[in-house]
Amino acid sequence: MRVADKNEMLRVLDRDGNLTDKFEQRKIVHRDGIYHQEVGFIPLVIDNNHIYVLLQKRSKNKKSYPNCWGLCAGHVVGNQTTIQAAVLEANEELGLNLKEKDLTLLADTTKNDRDDNKCYATCYYKVFSLEDKFKKQDEEVEEVRWFSLEDFEKMIEEEKDCIFKNNEYYQKILMNINNVKEICYDEK
Repeated sequence: MRVADKNEMLRVLDRDGNLTDKFEQRKIVHRDGIYHQEVGFIPLVIDNNHIYVLLQKRSKNKKSYPNCWGLCAGHVVGNQTTIQAAVLEANEELGLNLKEKDLTLLADTTKNDRDDNKCYATCYYKVFSLEDKFKKQDEEVEEVRWFSLEDFEKMIEEEKDCIFKNNEYYQKILMNINNVKEICYDEK
């Protein structure tokens, strides 16, 4: 499994989230607060009018947010598309074998600034069952666990023991998860 390379080249974005023709090393992007693209992937379970999200606890060895809960997430490297990056992260961090056609857009490119990271993030999802198995990437992930949507919302509100910030990106994710739930029940 691939572990993040601090020298990998990331596409630079302008302050409004527009792609530029510039690339910069990951370590410089973070050091200098340069805007770039990131992706998230959320496995969902919709069961008896309840929704669950699979979160992962970051490794205790991570420089930023060690032992904190987060999404399966990563950088968009080089000329990757956001969906290519999301598939790669899901397959590497959760031991899946997904293809682009398996993912659905949950939240389009939205500013997601944190203290140590200036990025625009895009999030994808796939609906699973509670019986589906995930194999965590030991180098980057301590644990994976299903959380109720209510617990996920609380984590975002409180910003405690997690990487989530109560910002536009996570509010969009929450709103759209509720839309997914409604769509799934309308189809039944």
